[in-house]
Amino acid sequence: MESLVDRAEVTPRTPESATVLRIFQRRREEHAALFVAEMRDLASLWSEDDEHDEKALHALAAAVGLRTKLTRGEDRLRDAHVALTDLPSCFARVGEGALPVEWFEWLIRSVLRLSPHQRRQVDERVAAWQLESIDVERFYRELHALVVWFGRAAVQETPQEQRSVSLAPSSDGDGTACLMIRGPIPEISAFGQRLDAAARAVQDAQRRALDTGAPIAFDLDGVAAREGRQLSLSALQYAIAVRSQLDTGAVQVPDPAFRLSLVVPVLTLLGRSNAPATLDGTIPIPPRMARELAAKAPTFERVLTDPVTGEYLPSASRTYRPSAAMAENLRLIDPVCAVPGCSRNVMTVGEMDHIEEFDLEAPTHGGPTSIENLHRLCRRHHRMKSAGLLDPVRERETGATRWRLADTAVCDVAANTDLVTRELADRLRAAWQRYGDELEFEAMISTGAFDESRAEDADQAEAYRWGCHLIDYYSRTEYDEADDPGPPPLTPLPGQGPPPY
Repeated sequence: MESLVDRAEVTPRTPESATVLRIFQRRREEHAALFVAEMRDLASLWSEDDEHDEKALHALAAAVGLRTKLTRGEDRLRDAHVALTDLPSCFARVGEGALPVEWFEWLIRSVLRLSPHQRRQVDERVAAWQLESIDVERFYRELHALVVWFGRAAVQETPQEQRSVSLAPSSDGDGTACLMIRGPIPEISAFGQRLDAAARAVQDAQRRALDTGAPIAFDLDGVAAREGRQLSLSALQYAIAVRSQLDTGAVQVPDPAFRLSLVVPVLTLLGRSNAPATLDGTIPIPPRMARELAAKAPTFERVLTDPVTGEYLPSASRTYRPSAAMAENLRLIDPVCAVPGCSRNVMTVGEMDHIEEFDLEAPTHGGPTSIENLHRLCRRHHRMKSAGLLDPVRERETGATRWRLADTAVCDVAANTDLVTRELADRLRAAWQRYGDELEFEAMISTGAFDESRAEDADQAEAYRWGCHLIDYYSRTEYDEADDPGPPPLTPLPGQGPPPY
């Protein structure tokens, strides 16, 4: 304990040192015990004999229990299996309180690329370390050296295995995103050289077009035509990369190959609010960009909803296929898969599903084609629902959905109808109230409610005369305050009686 206090750089036998020791004991005992119990429970959901869908179902159940995303549930199941199967000695040291939970989680991540035999070798050596007497930096450093020693070829994926394309929206919500292409250096370098060569060729063509007056290729927003000079290489590389036709060989890409879903609050569209819009249901974009996109859109799909709750207003369809407006509204309600924990975006690729099955032979006896009985699922979970592994039931009164994951878990999910934020709803009510007040005020003006009567006009005129009379009386040079009989009466105007003063 004294070495711990020394490493914390606090004075022994002080309130600060007592706090450090309490934190240490809590993580050594309570935190470690909870972690060990949770890992044992998660490991019990793992079976090497499970088929693909069964593993996915167990991962979904784990995500529900952990209240986390599906991908995190899959990772925790895998980690628990690795911990109990391949790292049993270190897992026991966690239970003893000698190996901190955070260190052990780092150990799991470090050995994932190793074979089971290599993991057990690392496990034996790390468990034999004097874990109570080393600091975190030394642990990470020694562990890295050990993992490299036992599995040098397996520590990292090969360049070919790391091929990937990922989209990362800006965390600032400034309307930008980054498309990252990862792969072997020769392939990526060759792609960059081809893109550069294409941009230089287009730049030469733009230069010739400006000289001859011909149409300008790849002129983003007409910038080259307005400025009278060719675009920069970086601008052309971007234009070629995002506007060129993708060549998929003999594979036919469905038409349309791409759709852009933009949801703009009506007050933002009208410039009365700066609430952000959303792209594909999940990516916030600035109001100005939303207005520009809406202005350039060739067509709109109007979705009629309640302005405050966001609930869909038209009646249910009698056919299996929802209407276009219903489909758009479903995309707004479920931009990601409706299965709890799944984070797959289904704005474009997802599938609509009847919660209570639609009866094709007798439509009036099965589940209706209505927003209350529909949701959007990713293809994987739609297939699992069709196979009976997932069973959703929607409560008619509250709109909540109860998901039964085979015999593994039950999860209740509230309906997602918050298409208009509370702030926008309040602004909408305030704007409507102001509009009503203005109409009422204009009506009162038009009916003369504020016009003064002739009697009121006469009274005001007489009061003004009396005020002038008083000022004239008390400002005279011969006025004597000690002997003041008061001002003389005012001569009445023709047709009027004496003033009431």
